Amino acid sequence: MEQSAEIKISIVVPNWNGIKFIGMCLDSIALSDFEGYEVIVVDNGSSDGSRELVAEKYPWVRHILLPENMGFAKACNDGIKAARGEYVVLLNNDIEVEADWLRELHEGMERHPECGMGTSCMMFLDERDVFYNTGDLFHAWSSGGGRGQGEKDVGQYENEEYVFGACAGAGVYRKSMLDVIGLFDEDFFIFAEDVDLNMRAQAQSYKTVYLPRAKVYHIGTATVGLYSDRYVYLCKRNDVYVLIRNFSLKMFFKYLRSILRHQFQDVPYFTYRGQGVVLLRSKLTVLKMLIPMFLRRFKIQSLRTVPDSEIEKIIIKD
Repeated sequence: MEQSAEIKISIVVPNWNGIKFIGMCLDSIALSDFEGYEVIVVDNGSSDGSRELVAEKYPWVRHILLPENMGFAKACNDGIKAARGEYVVLLNNDIEVEADWLRELHEGMERHPECGMGTSCMMFLDERDVFYNTGDLFHAWSSGGGRGQGEKDVGQYENEEYVFGACAGAGVYRKSMLDVIGLFDEDFFIFAEDVDLNMRAQAQSYKTVYLPRAKVYHIGTATVGLYSDRYVYLCKRNDVYVLIRNFSLKMFFKYLRSILRHQFQDVPYFTYRGQGVVLLRSKLTVLKMLIPMFLRRFKIQSLRTVPDSEIEKIIIKD
């Protein structure tokens, strides 16, 4: 695989024990019709042979080796810091990309200088006519979501348009924006770290564009497992982190009823699933982290340039 000397885009692929699919991901990138990119695989202490596979079979990949699993957010941040491109693309290791994906991302961001982020059209790998994500959503009760997830493709997401934020599974970020708003909070570890970053970007006037022709195919939660105890713990903890850090007091009290309703609805649901203790542990961890999260909140809120009214235009009020 040949790459031009000028690096325009740096693709950062976090990997942890992804030997079953990292090859699929890198093989698809190698077929790209875009010139001027680099690939950085950040390995989170894999023990399944995937780091050896990448080193042996993909010598064109820059390889950053972490000593243990330090989380998706840490892996992304280390990759971003090492990136040489004007744009950074974050890509999950369980994704297959189309040959024109990178070119579509680059051309899309060049068309939209007002945007700090762009987001791909993500389809399910095993159901290629079903959407996984067409841009991130945000609910007023402090939870992210994937726009269009589970919907069959009947042409409803073909327009290039602004969305709330980018999914870090296959999103493109302007390095200049990240220099201003900062990187991912590594205490999130994995899940909702991109929701937090999307909120911070919105609060500083950076828009996100959905680029429908930049298409990828995603297995989805292949590393952690959908609704595993680890998944529930991290998601339910991190949703509250997002709330603490990014809601103004006015927004918090305005949506308090919705916030409390959804928090209490979780109790019988996850108790029925046998994960009540997991849910409780997630909230206890939040209590332990209140002081550092509030300290970070003060910094985030002090940098805001956009009033609540602008942010509320693009959140779902349910």
